[in-house]
Amino acid sequence: MMSRTFLPKVTTLIVLLGVVSISGCGAMTGSPLPKTVVMAQTQASEGNANAQYQMGLHYTNGYGVAQDYREASHWFEKAAKQGHMNAQYMIGIAYSSGRGVPRDTQTAYTWFRLAAQQGHAAALYQQAEALANGRGVAKNTSLAFTAYEQAANAGHLSSQYALGVLLLSGRAGTKDIVKGNAWLAAASRDGHVEAKELFDVTSAQLSAQDRAKVDLMAKDL
Repeated sequence: MMSRTFLPKVTTLIVLLGVVSISGCGAMTGSPLPKTVVMAQTQASEGNANAQYQMGLHYTNGYGVAQDYREASHWFEKAAKQGHMNAQYMIGIAYSSGRGVPRDTQTAYTWFRLAAQQGHAAALYQQAEALANGRGVAKNTSLAFTAYEQAANAGHLSSQYALGVLLLSGRAGTKDIVKGNAWLAAASRDGHVEAKELFDVTSAQLSAQDRAKVDLMAKDL
């Protein structure tokens, strides 16, 4: 039987974005491209959601403009209100971390939920974390499990790890050591360090038959 000593809690994870990496955009190095920013500014002011999102990224990264998280949040929220999935996620991050706006976990959860409904994997993960920890919403491990699973199936590594932990511990009402280890194996295969560390411990406690099942299942995850 697997010892639960090695099962960590699914802890609150707030993703703080110092620099958002996008093609052709980053912290200002060399000559900026002010014409690109001016064009995005014009389109954003005219209500173009994609341009508003880009302006949010420009201000987040200090690309062609002075870095300004408050201004970034202003543009992210404008785009988010138009249903822009990535902007909804980014304004959720802003509210969850208090970067550019007052920290408000309830508002953050609302934006994560909206982005998650559109299939945004990282937003699904943040929604799951909030539900698992009662952050900005009533704690509900069962709903958290569902959100983790959706994100895990989309290839989100931290969700695969969290799902593995929940399955191994049975804290969400479903205990499955084979599937739990399979998710850990899948996450560790793709570079998740904590998943590998836990898998090395938990997989060693499996029977040869269960370990074979884990290896087979992990190939399809």
